[in-house]
Amino acid sequence: MRKENSKTILKIENLNLSFNQKQILKDFNLSLEQNSILAISGPSGIGKSSLLLVINQLIREFDSAKFSGEITFFDEKKKIDILNMPNKDLPYLRRKIVYVSQHPDILPFSIFENIYFPLKLQKVKKDIAEKQIIEALKRVFLYDEIKDRLNDSAYLLSGGQQQRLILARALVLKPKILLLDEPTASLNEELALKIENLLLELKNECSIIMISHFKSQIIKLADFVISLE
Repeated sequence: MRKENSKTILKIENLNLSFNQKQILKDFNLSLEQNSILAISGPSGIGKSSLLLVINQLIREFDSAKFSGEITFFDEKKKIDILNMPNKDLPYLRRKIVYVSQHPDILPFSIFENIYFPLKLQKVKKDIAEKQIIEALKRVFLYDEIKDRLNDSAYLLSGGQQQRLILARALVLKPKILLLDEPTASLNEELALKIENLLLELKNECSIIMISHFKSQIIKLADFVISLE
């Protein structure tokens, strides 16, 4: 249901996507409203994760992927044509539209350096970044668990801790759009509930597209639902 005075922040029109000439998405359309959560459901292998990779153009890392159509990102007062962005502008896009995989992409650094890395790329000094990093870790309910181990390897974290770590790494960028692939898949019931409540809170700061297989989660969180079949 469209909210009164809602604004579209992302619009996908007639998107086609194929891998090795096998069509994954055909003439796909989607609109994402500001400060909303849009949930995508559907069986495994249908193209849900691939869709998120197209939106922030990580798909360009796959030589076998071909795509066409239009994706427009309404960034402040600019309209960004995502599919035709030059490669040099992709780092900017990926700071604004941040993808969080269900398989944690842990960097071979310490816990602290894993979260600092995207800020380091923006030349944010470490002493300034530290407050933002601690805040992000607290928001994902991880800080109390690892506050004495910030200089330890991130590989020593459990799967659920790693999943929350990469969510914290996304949050320090203060994105306009969060792309979440099964954000609670590795978490126990108590932590999953806390992260769900965090996502409802984050909706006041950004827009969210999330993939979920949990019907109860979709009912609780989503303002809009798209089912891929």
